[in-house]
Amino acid sequence: MTCLILISGKGFADTLILKDGSEINGDIIDDQTNAVVIEYSVTPTIKDQKTVPRDSIVKVITAPDDEKAYAELGSRETPPVVVDTSFYDGYIDKKIPTFIKQYPYTSHISELREDLRRLTSERDRVRKGDRRIDGTWITAEEIAADPYQMNAKVSFIQMKESAQKKDVISSLKEYELFEPAYANSRVMPDAVDLALSQLALLQQELSTALDNFDILEARRQQAIASVPADQAQAIKDSVDRENQSAKDAIAKANQDGTKFFPVFPNTKDALDTLQSIVTSETERIKRLQDQPMRDSLKATSDASELITEDKLTEAKTQLDLASQEWSTNAEILPLRKKLDAAVKAEAAAHKP
Repeated sequence: MTCLILISGKGFADTLILKDGSEINGDIIDDQTNAVVIEYSVTPTIKDQKTVPRDSIVKVITAPDDEKAYAELGSRETPPVVVDTSFYDGYIDKKIPTFIKQYPYTSHISELREDLRRLTSERDRVRKGDRRIDGTWITAEEIAADPYQMNAKVSFIQMKESAQKKDVISSLKEYELFEPAYANSRVMPDAVDLALSQLALLQQELSTALDNFDILEARRQQAIASVPADQAQAIKDSVDRENQSAKDAIAKANQDGTKFFPVFPNTKDALDTLQSIVTSETERIKRLQDQPMRDSLKATSDASELITEDKLTEAKTQLDLASQEWSTNAEILPLRKKLDAAVKAEAAAHKP
């Protein structure tokens, strides 16, 4: 028997130890006289089932029910970005209380009660307006002091999270929402750079699909011509379904006010439409990248420090420079007001 080691990805699982020395980890779903049916994880998100003959098994190890249920709870670690209570609600209102009620004598009781206390406390913070950004809690008061910059950062982090999950389309859609709302924010240069990197990834996938389209279409037509009529019709129906899916995706994107939709490798019209979008958006966003936004942000940061140090003339010079480099930088106006107030205060202090 070929060596087979399949790991479920859970902390606790049933295990079949086979005569060849390999193991299969998963969940036993049917323990028959002549065989054992076990469900295992092929990937973190895909499961499969295998029927293993009883005479191939040396030992069956069954994990306790409470340990299986505990593993199913998953991680209760607070994610780096929290903008609403959705992460907490399932654990607090259902998952943890249900587990504690069902397994009151499990060794995990103390740990889960502490988790419940912590999660409830954090949910209360979110309900009061606090948010977690990049692993750091920011209070409602801090957000209220500069809601534009704080909300821009939250929006950018959501875009970045999609990129980290390799969800290019979602990341680009989030940029489409970000740009009109926060185009003058401190994180705008980072958002522009990320959008261009996501467009480059989408272009790679799109180029591969376009390069392969004629080859795949020729093979498809050859298959249709060479197989029985019912199989040929099945191939045509499959293509028709993908064409319709592409049309539906484009219509939904238009309805949502976004440009981007997934790559449909067997639909030429969709590929050409998406290529046109990627080309035009890449050119447009590159023009945004050409603006010296980071230089302007450096100048406003320097100006803020200079105002604090009462170096008001130098601060004005830096603000003028910031305005020349990126006139819509959202940090310029409040700093000008702060500078004007400092100049008036200084003039008042020197009055005889």
